[in-house]
Amino acid sequence: MNVEEILSKAIGCLMDKRLSNAIDVLEQLYSQRPSLIGHGEFDSIKSDYQLMVDYMGKGFPDSHRESLYKTLLQRLYRVTADLEISWRCKNVSAYANSFRVADHLNTSHDFVRTVLESFVSDVALLSLQPEETREEKSKELYERHHSFINRLFNALWTSCQWTDNDSSFYTDLLLSPTVVSADQQVVVSAISLSAMNQFDINKFKTLVKVYQAASDQHVKQRALVGWVLSIFEGMDIFPEQDAIIHELCSSQAVAKELLTLQIQFFYSSDAEKDNDKIQRDIMPDIMRNSNLTIGRLGIMEKEEDALESILHQDADEKRMEQLEEKVRKMMDMQKQGSDIYFGGFRQMKQFPFFYDMVNWFTPFYLDHPALRPVIQKLGDTKFLETLMNRSNFCESDRYSLAFALEQIINQLPSNIKEAIGSDAMLGPLAESDDTEDAISIRRTYLQDLYRFFRLYPTANNFINPFEDSGKGDFVGDTFFFTYKSFIGTGLDEVKLRLAMHLYKHQQMTELADLLTTFQSDDPRYAILMGYTNISLGKAEYAYPFFDKALKIEPDNQWALKGKARAALESEDYHTAEEVYALLLALEPNNKNYTMNRCVALLKLGRTSEVREELFRLDYQYPNDMNVKRILAWAMLTDKSLDKAAQLYESLLSTSPANEDYLNAGYCQWAKGDMKRAVELFREWMRKSGNDTEQLLDEFRNDTDTLKKYGISETDCYLMLSLVG
Repeated sequence: MNVEEILSKAIGCLMDKRLSNAIDVLEQLYSQRPSLIGHGEFDSIKSDYQLMVDYMGKGFPDSHRESLYKTLLQRLYRVTADLEISWRCKNVSAYANSFRVADHLNTSHDFVRTVLESFVSDVALLSLQPEETREEKSKELYERHHSFINRLFNALWTSCQWTDNDSSFYTDLLLSPTVVSADQQVVVSAISLSAMNQFDINKFKTLVKVYQAASDQHVKQRALVGWVLSIFEGMDIFPEQDAIIHELCSSQAVAKELLTLQIQFFYSSDAEKDNDKIQRDIMPDIMRNSNLTIGRLGIMEKEEDALESILHQDADEKRMEQLEEKVRKMMDMQKQGSDIYFGGFRQMKQFPFFYDMVNWFTPFYLDHPALRPVIQKLGDTKFLETLMNRSNFCESDRYSLAFALEQIINQLPSNIKEAIGSDAMLGPLAESDDTEDAISIRRTYLQDLYRFFRLYPTANNFINPFEDSGKGDFVGDTFFFTYKSFIGTGLDEVKLRLAMHLYKHQQMTELADLLTTFQSDDPRYAILMGYTNISLGKAEYAYPFFDKALKIEPDNQWALKGKARAALESEDYHTAEEVYALLLALEPNNKNYTMNRCVALLKLGRTSEVREELFRLDYQYPNDMNVKRILAWAMLTDKSLDKAAQLYESLLSTSPANEDYLNAGYCQWAKGDMKRAVELFREWMRKSGNDTEQLLDEFRNDTDTLKKYGISETDCYLMLSLVG
């Protein structure tokens, strides 16, 4: 085994509480490389364990045996984790780069506190500097401080296991009013990144304590995201983790905040799907109705078409209405939580600024050394101030926009240059008056995290919480509501609300996973269980759940619809007809209920009962192809071939479904037009991607209908040969 495999196996043994096995595995490593970190502690653990074994072998009772064994497991885990970090700093690109940037920074507690607190006083003293030297002094101060923060960030996220003293120090530092918020936010992100990639109980405790006590929402929300993503399933050798989680979730406020965080995680993970939707459905219309064009000389306004203005005097007004409608759609997506900017800004992360990992986590501030050239190019800070104070972009997107503007400022039309910095510059999509509320702060931070894990050059070296990259001994996952650590906690009280959200967005796989982690007497829980079984292809198992809900609420249409749908999919047409009849009693004019009841009756061979109803529906909804589809099948089963053929021709000439070719083929076969029937069956196979075996299955499913026209099993085999 190589070093990575040895360490991974040792971690696995420890998580299984097999201390002896873990010692044997690590012995291989230390025997080959005795100078490795933690060798002395390893020998001490091995010696203590042997004493335990000898003591038990002599038959002595020991009331402390359990706690001592747990302590040895924890001590050996820390040794193994430190070995793993040490190995990564030499062999994994992201760690090696950060280890080099940290450059053996002095991370003693006194030194770190002194530097961070001195910066605050140094900034205050700048106002006392003579005006002619103040700018240069400010430049030097911020460059020196950014260099320190960069090194500290890289030192922290690649740090080994923390002690209790480390945890206490950083907890106090992150809650201190004498350290600027931006520095605290960067430190929280560094601790989070470290704990996410290598479990560390003391870093986890630090993040929890900061979340509980921080008054600064920016620090608090980063700490919340950090401790949630730092949870490791199966880490039973550190029972404090689950104890802390249980205590946290006993607070209704925390449970509610975790619920909104979980929903935000889902929206963040859908960033690329949302971008595809915007590019496909929204942006083409926005560009088409915009009066700007991009040419060789930059962005220019389109010249007005005089003839267009004469012939279509309301054209401008219509274009504006269409533009506003598309912008409103994007605003609605944004209000729901969608990351509507990812697609645009993902192309703007190639600036050298983003080569430094710390910059992905640094709050946007005007004195960042990298923004000095931007300010010089723009001439003032008005636009950047608007970007910082009024926009709802995430931090890294703000930097991207600033650098992009620096590059194109000379190519912009004069009227746009004049508008830069005004309140209206960012437009309705980007402007926000609520940038400081907890939900907005957390949303933009998650967007920063998502961009980092998707776009940073060496991001594949990390455990990616948004997508399991297979790195490390643990699995990253943002669906924390399903974690074993949260089962049986106060979080169970809000899981039904999350379940309803997942159902609304048809995330049925996630819903199925969630429902197994809790139970509820609420009828909605039973109904969701029913629909989940249907989505998993187990419609026959859905009945008891819908019946349970209907015992409590007999007229619950959601439950009745689910039961009827389950009956149709289970081919239990008697039950389907009965339930749709109940639904129609509650809502007599519901078209879908009527259509589905007709389908059930047709499957039961009761065609005469649906003819009149279907003709009425076809008259009321002449453009509804589904009504025509059911009516055509009714005519086919009722041996009204001419009417059926007419309806199928209508369906095939408009927007045919795959099944229309199959059923039209039956119709032509029954009429004796073999050539046309063969063509239609072949078209069905081509459209659906099926072969003659699937076609034979369809023939068998529709045996009763085919028999009405004297089509036998032998005829079916011969037809397959004709089609084949």
